[in-house]
Amino acid sequence: MLMNNLHKTLPKNKSPKSINTKMMTTIAVDMTALKVAMASTFVLLLKMNYSNMMTGKYRISAGGRPPEDVKLFPKSGAQDFSGDSKVFNNPEKEKHVKQKLTRALRIVANDLENIPIGLIVMWGSLVCCYNVNAHIACSAGFALGRVGHTISYELELQPHRAWGWGLGIVSSSLLAANGVIGAFLL
Repeated sequence: MLMNNLHKTLPKNKSPKSINTKMMTTIAVDMTALKVAMASTFVLLLKMNYSNMMTGKYRISAGGRPPEDVKLFPKSGAQDFSGDSKVFNNPEKEKHVKQKLTRALRIVANDLENIPIGLIVMWGSLVCCYNVNAHIACSAGFALGRVGHTISYELELQPHRAWGWGLGIVSSSLLAANGVIGAFLL
């Protein structure tokens, strides 16, 4: 029931603002855009799971797991959260392992700064996008940029890492703009 017709059905002592009203609407989305958004979300889920597992692997190698985890990984040496109790016979190996751990932690931190808000924008703009093709391209671009950023960071590639980060940022910003324009022009 529309608000402007509600007054005709109300008792004389009730106003439209004094009762709870319910509205229902139907939202239609482009099926291709929906599939690309879902595929992009799945790719990012796999990418984040991979990054988290690599962080765990490097924590074990660096001795940075909880002390009781030595029971799970006895060949990996002492574990103490910070890695200070692990003894390395080779200082170069210690430096390499700790750099790998720092790199993995930074990948995860960057993911946490960018992926959640990017996914919120992707899915939010899906329901009100102004241009479907732009939404499809930017959804795929966001996922590609984030995957490219991770691969480049892990392999120590620059400017490739910056390109991946930039593609993700530009894509999520364009998704937001596409959604805002669509929301105000619908």
